[in-house]
Amino acid sequence: MNTIKCITHCCLISLVTLFSTGYSSQRQSENVKEPRSLYTYSFGGLENLPVDDSVALLERLGYAGVAVGGRGEENLKRIDDYYAASERKDGNFIIPAVYMAHRFDQFGFDDSAQRAAIDRLQGKAGATLWTWVRDAKSDGSVTDEKVEAFITGIFEYAKLKGVRVILYPHYNTYYATVEDALPLVEKINDPSFQIAINLCHELMSYKGDQLEESFTMAQGRIGAIILSGALIELDETSVRTMNESTILSLDESVYDLRPFMRLIKESDFDGPIGFINFKLSSPEDYLARTMTRWRELCQEVGLYDSNCNNKQL
Repeated sequence: MNTIKCITHCCLISLVTLFSTGYSSQRQSENVKEPRSLYTYSFGGLENLPVDDSVALLERLGYAGVAVGGRGEENLKRIDDYYAASERKDGNFIIPAVYMAHRFDQFGFDDSAQRAAIDRLQGKAGATLWTWVRDAKSDGSVTDEKVEAFITGIFEYAKLKGVRVILYPHYNTYYATVEDALPLVEKINDPSFQIAINLCHELMSYKGDQLEESFTMAQGRIGAIILSGALIELDETSVRTMNESTILSLDESVYDLRPFMRLIKESDFDGPIGFINFKLSSPEDYLARTMTRWRELCQEVGLYDSNCNNKQL
């Protein structure tokens, strides 16, 4: 009888221990914090890959998705293909935006390309257009009023189609910085019209010492945040060398990215973050190195994902 009691007692202890260990492991698993999701752009060598191969590479390396170019029939087809890949993965591979530059010297004030991209985005999860414009001639034919009307027209068409628009500050364009672009965003004053904060374009525009002010000014209107590795001393020889000074893989960054990431953490923006890879080559190499460094930086700064970050915006 004592033997039976002993066996029963031992079994109960084992069951309690097993339950406690399993519960503890579950609690530890629940408390694991994932670094903020990171996506990249569809250039930097990815444009040379079939869409399925590009998606497979990005997923294998841990990227949340890809922002896709939107001008022209070839890009419109790739938008379709990227969204098809995203849908096959139940939205776990995101398309945070379709991006499009507009040069008034090439296209005038014709917004048909933007409308074609917006039409393609209608009904898509997280449908968003990033836009920036450039007055290359600077001969007075492009005025503030005309540019404002052009962008407002794009926004109004997009809103009818259920597509968000993000005004994308870009070095050497009409709205080079957050400070330049914000007045129009505030004037339109609509939650579906927001602003991007892109580290490389702020640095190229010599606003690196005003980043805290830029985040503060844009609070409540931030629709995207993008970063890249950079040098501290920029090569001002040309636009190309300026790009090369501020668009590097994250592990190659001489510029300390942690203060910028702390500003992200302190902001009201909780979505995935973009890594701009313009003119980089060998995507399997630089994307892998960037992701490794990104995860390290997120742990150092405490920049973590919330539940919504793994889904379409």
